[in-house]
Amino acid sequence: MRRLVPTLLILALSCWTIRPVLTQITSALPIRENHLITVPLFNAWTIWWNADCMRRGFSGYWDAPIFFPEQGTLAYSEPQPATTMVAPVVWLTGSPAAAYNVYLLLSLFLNGFFTYVILRRHGARRPMATIGGAMMLWLPISLRQLEVVQLVPVWPMLWTWDAMRRHGTGPSRRTAAELAAAYAVCFYTSIHHTLFLSVVLAGTGWILFRTVRQSLFWKTSAACVLLAAIPVGAVLVPMQQTLSEQSFERSRKLVTDLSAIPQDLFLTPSDALFFGTSNPGFGMSPGWLKMVLAGLGCLLGLCRRRHRRWVLFLLLTAVVSGLLALGPNLKIGPIQPWWTLADWCPGMSQVRNVFRFAYLTQMAVLLLSVTALSQLWVRLRASCKRPRIASGIVTVLGLLALAETPPPTLLLAGVPDLERHSHWTTFVRQQTPAGMGIACLPFAPGTKASDFAETTRWMYYGTLHKVPLVNGYSGFFPATYMELRADITEQGLTDDILTRFSELQTHFLVVRRAYELPAALMEKKAGVRLELVFSDEVGIDVYELRR
Repeated sequence: MRRLVPTLLILALSCWTIRPVLTQITSALPIRENHLITVPLFNAWTIWWNADCMRRGFSGYWDAPIFFPEQGTLAYSEPQPATTMVAPVVWLTGSPAAAYNVYLLLSLFLNGFFTYVILRRHGARRPMATIGGAMMLWLPISLRQLEVVQLVPVWPMLWTWDAMRRHGTGPSRRTAAELAAAYAVCFYTSIHHTLFLSVVLAGTGWILFRTVRQSLFWKTSAACVLLAAIPVGAVLVPMQQTLSEQSFERSRKLVTDLSAIPQDLFLTPSDALFFGTSNPGFGMSPGWLKMVLAGLGCLLGLCRRRHRRWVLFLLLTAVVSGLLALGPNLKIGPIQPWWTLADWCPGMSQVRNVFRFAYLTQMAVLLLSVTALSQLWVRLRASCKRPRIASGIVTVLGLLALAETPPPTLLLAGVPDLERHSHWTTFVRQQTPAGMGIACLPFAPGTKASDFAETTRWMYYGTLHKVPLVNGYSGFFPATYMELRADITEQGLTDDILTRFSELQTHFLVVRRAYELPAALMEKKAGVRLELVFSDEVGIDVYELRR
């Protein structure tokens, strides 16, 4: 029973962290004080799409019903196939929001649980390993971007680190298979995290390989690469083909703006209990107490031969990922290494939020801080006449380190009520001819994420009618859609816009009643005109495009 206590504590803390949403699990999504609902709704829709595709054997998986008639549109953002683990929640409840919240809870729990397991393997006592699991569950940078749910699960990266360490120490077919599985799961959970993890491991992973002179290491490592390449390639190849056809890249100014500056890495979040920053910038430090403990962990860990390679790996990971988080802001004389990396490393030219390398920085710092606590525990108990007092001091120190960056206050955003909108969605589903799509008005008024809140609501309704939408939201946008969106925003609905809708094989316009349609478009005698064919009491009108 004692062995279950840490797991139960980590589970309880996971539930407490997102407790507001657990009472409204099917009708709300957790957001932060920025009130941004666009990304959570979009991710809930992505979870639904994965569940729906899983039900039908992943037929047409990449042709998600957005930006119609474009194909391969799921590749424009994170596909997140790992979310199929909560597909039964979608099937049983019919609520993408419920599946989203369960996935979030499960991700937080696994972050803490995997940390606990890894720390126990490194000799940490249960109390220290439990505190370490809680620290990772409350990873500051993760909880302060909670709406980006694909970035919350860091446990696959932790698993990859641990599997790589054990494979480098005692290579075998089993360790090779586990490392391949860990990396593939990481990729299926978050391609963004996996790309950053791979770049950092290229400079730090060699430290974990003690057996490079053994032929068994190279044979099993080759098998590991092949095993990982199969599931990774099944997703990566079609994504890269689609993205290369569209030539998606980020502007240099945007990448620079979303990179850290050196002081950001040492600023604690503004809501931290100790030394919270008052600067408008984003504090990327996990906390000063954790950083001090991490430095002590380096000193104490390097004194123990058993832990030396692991500590060196974590130290170098923290340094390398911290430097990479600076992106173009890292300059060596006139040289900016980031642009060379972006040119040579596949996928890096599509990266926008470079500062997110700090995820790896914070993870390494947390593990090093628990290393310090574990070593202090052992040393003080051995030298103190009253071991319980020594244990209590170290435990209190660990709890203070945990509490210095508590989780931010969560707000709840209601999701569209699918039952209230069942009438017009049923009409659209039954009356839209095969091979045709619909357009939903209003379109996004701008290009910021907040401007697409209405668009993601239309996508959420799409989980009922399943008809392809001309509009949509994703990480990248096709040029044809952005041109159409800009023209509608500037000109309103015109005869030319209707013609373009018709050319895009649009059968219905689904319009909020508050959106004013020009009466002339319904009175035309020639060309494309609109005819009201369904009106719903929830304020939605459906117009058919007729020639």
